[in-house]
Amino acid sequence: MKNFIILLPLIIMILTIILTLISISIKRNNFIHLIITISGLSFTLISILHNMYYNINVIGNTLFIVDNYSYFYSIILLITSIITCIIAYPWLSNYYYHKDEFYLLILISSIGGIVLTIANNFISMLVGIELISIPIFGLIGYDFKLKNSLEATIKYTILSSVASSFFILGISLIYIDYGNLNFTYISKYYLFNSTINNISILGLVLILVSIGFKLSLVPFHLWTPDIYQGSPTIVAMFLSTFSKISIFTSFVRLLLHITNIASNKLILFNLLILISTISIIFGNFLALSQNNIKRLLGYSSIAHLGYMLIILIYNIIFPNNILFSLEAMGIYSIAYILNNIGIFSVISILSNLNIQQYKKYSDHLHFYRGLFWYDPILSFIMTIMFLSLAGIPITLGFISKFYLISLIIKMKLWYFAFIVILGSAAGLYYYLRVIINLYLNPYNKLYTSVPLNNLNIKKIFFCKYLILLLTIITVLLGVYPEFIIQIVKKSILFM
Repeated sequence: MKNFIILLPLIIMILTIILTLISISIKRNNFIHLIITISGLSFTLISILHNMYYNINVIGNTLFIVDNYSYFYSIILLITSIITCIIAYPWLSNYYYHKDEFYLLILISSIGGIVLTIANNFISMLVGIELISIPIFGLIGYDFKLKNSLEATIKYTILSSVASSFFILGISLIYIDYGNLNFTYISKYYLFNSTINNISILGLVLILVSIGFKLSLVPFHLWTPDIYQGSPTIVAMFLSTFSKISIFTSFVRLLLHITNIASNKLILFNLLILISTISIIFGNFLALSQNNIKRLLGYSSIAHLGYMLIILIYNIIFPNNILFSLEAMGIYSIAYILNNIGIFSVISILSNLNIQQYKKYSDHLHFYRGLFWYDPILSFIMTIMFLSLAGIPITLGFISKFYLISLIIKMKLWYFAFIVILGSAAGLYYYLRVIINLYLNPYNKLYTSVPLNNLNIKKIFFCKYLILLLTIITVLLGVYPEFIIQIVKKSILFM
């Protein structure tokens, strides 16, 4: 019975997919399948909250570990999927073909996200990554009649396949060394066998290369701006939030076990310091010259994942005192997801107003010039979310950056603190560049007055005020962070 209750979230997700497939085969209806998808995700969320409340956990399983850490991130990922479906509804309503398959792909990716949060084995981790990646191939090319979308799909499919090959080769080398792929077993194996084997170290480096690609860390980042630009805006939002946070969550669990092996610590520490440094520098400084807002956000995401690697570096230095770093990770993940959802949602609203002659300009910064004079609410949302990404006070982003600086101070890596501050200063510059653009007088009515006068249509009304609510939450949590800090503290405990 306990096993059934533990697996109930995955069972509900699978049943939702089957029901959606049957419903699509009977009759296509965008609204009905939105309701089915949100209902399935909501019931899954309720089942996870039930298990968390009654402290139903599984420890020592060869494939999975179900604990408060996995429950916490599963809840975050499911809420992200629900918001994605709601924001996507107006876009799909204007879409002329294959509307309903979008929800199926989101559901399959959501299963992958849950699997990743509970993965305790390289095989289950690989399955989770692929359950996310394969639907994203279809999501990136969803608007396949657009040249950029088709190009982005081909690039991502080829590069992601190569990255997965690196992962499979890496775990095969680790299996040769340890004879097992379970994280817990590998971490304990070294206690009884102190022989250092270069094969497993090479395997770990190959896995790091694969995950570096999935997280778009430098030097595995080259796909990122092109995929962000070519993807539908909603898909870029899903990719930057759901996909990256779920993979990072699993990566944290993996490294906590791997770094128990002393021979791995120095190599991992040096690699992560190097990757984090160049990701922060490249991501922020390449974003400075961007005039395409989606490309700008692509480079920004590279920098933010570079910041998040600080959490992993801290775990390597202080493996017995990880609660503070996990707390920092929870706060940063929530802030990053809220900010990206808010910004991408505004871009989606503005780029899907059924005015074909303006669509090709909707990603350019000059399209947003003077937005405040047409819709102060959307302008306010973008302002707060960009300020939060920059880490400005009275936003949740400031609290998350404060945590990261605290981690660096505890590690006494002063040169690294300088790099983070330098990167944040560059980030503030290009974020303010977008914000100031919103409040200038519109200089060209070709790009602004006609499309922006249609902002009050009913289809986007609910989405607009949903992201306004998320913006208010971002500010409230920035002013009074104790509420979210206590929730994260209680939820991230490893078992």
